[in-house]
Amino acid sequence: MPALYTRFKIKFTAMRFTCFARKIILRLLLVGFAAVPLALLAASKPTVVLVSGEYEYSSMLTLPALKTRLETDYGFNCVYLERKGGENIPGLEALDRADLVILIIRRMTLPEEQLGRFKKYLAAGKPLIGLRTASHAFENWKAWDNEVLGGNYKGHHGNTIVAMARVNAAAVSHPILKGVAAEFATGGSLYKTTPLAPGATLLISGSIPSQPAEPMAWTHTYQGARVCYSSLGDPKDFFSQPFMQLLVNTVFWALDKPAPAAPVKAFASLPPKKVSLEQFENLAGHKKFTVLDVRTPHEYSVGHVVRATLLPWGSDDFEKKAAALNKDEPLALHCARGSRSAKAAEKLHALGFKFIYDFSGGMAEWEAAGRKVVEEK
Repeated sequence: MPALYTRFKIKFTAMRFTCFARKIILRLLLVGFAAVPLALLAASKPTVVLVSGEYEYSSMLTLPALKTRLETDYGFNCVYLERKGGENIPGLEALDRADLVILIIRRMTLPEEQLGRFKKYLAAGKPLIGLRTASHAFENWKAWDNEVLGGNYKGHHGNTIVAMARVNAAAVSHPILKGVAAEFATGGSLYKTTPLAPGATLLISGSIPSQPAEPMAWTHTYQGARVCYSSLGDPKDFFSQPFMQLLVNTVFWALDKPAPAAPVKAFASLPPKKVSLEQFENLAGHKKFTVLDVRTPHEYSVGHVVRATLLPWGSDDFEKKAAALNKDEPLALHCARGSRSAKAAEKLHALGFKFIYDFSGGMAEWEAAGRKVVEEK
C-alpha cells in the first residue's frame, strides 16, 4: 500500500509539473507571437525628419507641432531638428534612417559634412517636402532650388498684401489636392517663382491684385524621388485648414500612401518655446518680432535689450498692455533668469497669442555673454 501511494504521488506531481510547464510555455509563445507583429508594425512606420533652419517664419514652433500631429494622428515615427545658432543643425545623421524629409531652411551655409548628408539622402532617391524659405535654403548649393525643387525663386511681393491661392484646374484630381479648397487666403507674402523647371507639375497658383499669378505649390522629381515644394509655410498658414489639408496630403503622397479619408484640422494654438541665447539674439534682431522685457521698470531702466518693450509681469495692467499687441505677430520674451518670462509666456498663450518664444537664460545670460545692453537715461 505505501508503495502504491508513493507511485501515485510521484505520478500526480509529475502531472502537475507538466501542466505548469505547459502553461509557462504557452504564455511565452503568446507573448512572443504578440510581440512579433508589434515589432514589425513599429519597423514599418515611416520615419519623417523635420528640419528647421531659419528665424523669420517661426518654423521652430510650427514644425514641432506638425511632428506631434504626424505622430499622434497618423502613427509616423518623427524626428525634429533645428538650427542651434551659427551655421549648424545638429543631429543630421537622422537623415540616414529617414523615409521623408520636410524642411524650412533659409540661406544657411552648412558645413560640407552636414550639406553632404542632404545630398546623400537625395542621391538615394528618397522623397522631400520643402516649405516657404526652402527655395533658398542653402547658400553653398545655389542649384538646389531649380535642380531639386524644380523652382525659380526671385524674391517676393510686399509682406502686407494678402495672396490668394487657387488650385490648378488641370491638376484637381492629384492626390495632394484631395479635399483642398479651390481657393483660399494665405498667411504670407507671394513668392516670385516663375518659370518652373521642365517636368514640374503645377498644383496651386497664387495671386495678388495687379500682378501676374505665380506658382505656389508643385511637384517635381529628383534622382527618381518624389519632391514637392510650396511657398506656403508662413506661421499663419498652419492655422488654415486648406493649407494643413494640403500639407498632410503631401506627406502621404511623398510616401506613396493614400491620403487620409478624414479632413485635416488646422492648428488652434502653438505652445510657447524656450530658446537659447543665440536663438533669442537672432529672433530679437528681426523686425517681425516684438521683444518683451517682463521685468520691473527699475530693472528695465538699468539695462535692457535693444528694441525691447517693457511689459512687467505681475503688474496690475499686464493684460491691458498685452491687449494692445498684435496676437498674430511673434513675441520674444525674457526676464532676469527665466522664471517670470515662463509665467508671462503661459499667460500670453492663454490670452490667444500664437507665436511665443521664451529666452529662459534672461538678462543674466545676455549680459554674461557680453551682448549689447541699452540703459535708460
